[in-house]
Amino acid sequence: MTNLKRVKAKLKESKNGITVWDFPPGFALAARIKNLRDEGHKIISEIEKNTNNNGNHARYVLIK
Repeated sequence: MTNLKRVKAKLKESKNGITVWDFPPGFALAARIKNLRDEGHKIISEIEKNTNNNGNHARYVLIK
């Protein structure tokens, strides 16, 4: 399974969306989300605070 297909499958099966924490370290999730958007998929980004430090991360949700 390609990384793009893996992200697409996780988006479809997730009710609350996906984050970079759902994938191995170094996974280029933002790039794969852009690829899916370029294919016409409607995906929204929600910025969330990290629970373990002061940073932020995006949660991506597929709009059906």
